[in-house]
Amino acid sequence: MTNKNLKYFLEKKLHKSFNDFLVFEEGIDVSVQISFEKATLEFFEKDEDIKALDFLEEILYNPDKVTDDKKNALVQLSLSSDVKAYRIIENFKEKCSDELKKWTILAFQKSRAHMEHELSNDEKIYISSGLGGYGNKLRYFFVMSSDNKVKFTDFQKDLLIKEIEFSLTKNDSIAEKITFNAYFVSIVCLVPLQISLDAILKSILAETQAFGNFLSDEIIATNTEIFSEEKIIKLINHDPKVEEEMLLPGDDIDLNFLNFDDEEFDEDFDDDDFDDDDDDFF
Repeated sequence: MTNKNLKYFLEKKLHKSFNDFLVFEEGIDVSVQISFEKATLEFFEKDEDIKALDFLEEILYNPDKVTDDKKNALVQLSLSSDVKAYRIIENFKEKCSDELKKWTILAFQKSRAHMEHELSNDEKIYISSGLGGYGNKLRYFFVMSSDNKVKFTDFQKDLLIKEIEFSLTKNDSIAEKITFNAYFVSIVCLVPLQISLDAILKSILAETQAFGNFLSDEIIATNTEIFSEEKIIKLINHDPKVEEEMLLPGDDIDLNFLNFDDEEFDEDFDDDDFDDDDDDFF
């Protein structure tokens, strides 16, 4: 699904202006997000009330409590509309163990969104991703490699830097980091939700063609993680084991997440694709 369609889908489905969408700055692994949502659904299915906030805070700092107990406490705190719950998570975020860090950040994100929803008439919809972002921009990581894995010349490197920065700037996007290997370049950038990353990448390829077709048309792009050099090389070489690892974890979890599959949503979809009776999860 193109970003153009994503913009239309979100505005139509959620009845919100695209200006009302904000991206959480901290990136959280997709697997952690899925586990957190599963734990939240399990809590709702039990139809229990949120425990007393002091009791939940005590669990967080109790060394005798197992990790699952602390995760459950964080889920409940994130669902509370009390400002005290938000402060408890905020304080714990600075002191928690590495094992609970990502879970706590996600709880903090959700609590923040919940509090802003409760306290402000200017309601926002927050989007969480693996690499995070800023404002209405998502952070992406993409890799472009030379054709036939030939080492880049100094001229090609200079040209690529200029074209990458130009294409991103032209699309209100920001290049945060550009790193060259012998025959590939990796880029970390911020791109507005409504701008198509695909269009940016095609623009870079088209502009460099005038100086010889030295780039491969196979591009690695993701907003879930920044790959190591070793992993990039394996992906460029189509290592089947690494490509299998790239599949979304938790495929067996029955969650009602929106599916932005090009085969299901093309540029010609109409209002029938937005039945108001559908359940909305995002």
